[in-house]
Amino acid sequence: MLALVAILSPLSSPAQQRLSVDVKTVQVAQGKKVTTEGSIYLQPDGRMTNVQQRPKYTITLTNSLGEMRIYDPKSNTVVAINDQEMASSKNTIAMFASGAYADMALSQYGYTQSGIRNEEGLLIKTFIPKGTSTVAKVEIVFQQHLPICMLYYNAKEECMRKVYFSHYEYGRIPMPMRVTEVEYTPKRDSLVRLSTYSNLLFGEDATSEMFEWQIPADAKRTEIDPKTLLQQQ
Repeated sequence: MLALVAILSPLSSPAQQRLSVDVKTVQVAQGKKVTTEGSIYLQPDGRMTNVQQRPKYTITLTNSLGEMRIYDPKSNTVVAINDQEMASSKNTIAMFASGAYADMALSQYGYTQSGIRNEEGLLIKTFIPKGTSTVAKVEIVFQQHLPICMLYYNAKEECMRKVYFSHYEYGRIPMPMRVTEVEYTPKRDSLVRLSTYSNLLFGEDATSEMFEWQIPADAKRTEIDPKTLLQQQ
């Protein structure tokens, strides 16, 4: 298990300074409502610790290469996931902490900018995928140099997903304290996810043992589905 912890050592620097923030997410889909609450601790080297308090207490470690470890304190088990899509640098908080919100990590997802235009005082950047994708294009809408909306379209020019960034807090960096996501499904249903952030702290003000927390050396490796591990009890 010591080798497992070592994998999560610093590898790059997507964040310029460490920060901590509390987050509450409410998701509604197919008539069901799920609420999650927790805290995020982000190091300058990209190491991110996500402590989920509810619906199930878990601790997730992620780095900039997408090496994720989800620890269940109750059973002392850990699930390992290696997927670049899970990279900490693609997390909304990390993108704003590093100032990398000009393309909202779309370049990391294989998109290239294909156009830019102004409409009613808003700057709109268009991105298209390099390869085959269910998403034909993505538009990012900026107001005063900050993203306020992302729109995802399919080949039929139908909007598949909308993401809104609002309630910006201006401190050491601009940070949206509310992120609203709406995803449309083929069955004419929609998934709505609202994430609200609070207690945003930087540098020396961000003090918590969770910044240096490590998975216990005696934690048992399990192949349980991560979605099962994180689901509501």
